[in-house]
Amino acid sequence: MYPNPYRREGPRGDWVATTTNSVDNKEYIQISKKIAVVTVTAVMLAAGAGRSGGAETSVSVDLASAYVFRGTTFNDGLVVQPGLETAVGGFAVGVWGNLDMENYDGAVAKREFSEIDLYGSYSLPVEAVDLSIGYTEYTYPGAKSEADRELSLSAELDVLLAPSLSAYYGVDGGIEKTLYIEIGAGHEFEMESGVGIELGAAMGYLNPDKGASGFSHFTAMLGASYSVLSASVTYVGRIDDDVLPDGRGAYDVDIYGTLGIAHDF
Repeated sequence: MYPNPYRREGPRGDWVATTTNSVDNKEYIQISKKIAVVTVTAVMLAAGAGRSGGAETSVSVDLASAYVFRGTTFNDGLVVQPGLETAVGGFAVGVWGNLDMENYDGAVAKREFSEIDLYGSYSLPVEAVDLSIGYTEYTYPGAKSEADRELSLSAELDVLLAPSLSAYYGVDGGIEKTLYIEIGAGHEFEMESGVGIELGAAMGYLNPDKGASGFSHFTAMLGASYSVLSASVTYVGRIDDDVLPDGRGAYDVDIYGTLGIAHDF
């Protein structure tokens, strides 16, 4: 069986990093430069468009009981996930990170960033459909893995339950030639008290360059929000154990919770 393409190779040859000391300083410099470029771009977009009232910048920090991405567990313990995004005129750029507060039985470095993502997207002006294209670069401080790069196309209908379909195709790194497709649906409503309730469900299909293909997992989420605060609980169910096997760095967490704070300006 081929490994899950969303695993990451660490200094010991494991799927993730165990320490950042193994990484060449040049890699940190390159990652830092990219983060700086994205951050400066976001600030410039916000400042330039803010004068005309056309930009929206969002800052967020989530505290999660585990880090699960597309059904795969990257940490079964506490993580902090900050993010910054600026959107204007259909364009959006942002940076997102995962800070591990637990070491996942030695698989990751405690209190260090194991992942920093840089992304951009453009929302196409199509009636009745929220259609967008995007690019994401996944960088892994402390890991032997090179950055993963991915293109995406997402569509969501402006109807009841907001059905959506998203396709992601890896163009470089460990996920090169890997296709991931996700279908989803959800509903949000606000109570008289001002508390927002959100229900959501999704199912993923994985077609890697090598290895088993098929529906990997499904998720069911219940969330609540009030002002700048939010909370959610997500259940992750496995569909095919050939596509998403058991074990660390694969299907290892079936339920996790998230507390978040976010502010738009």
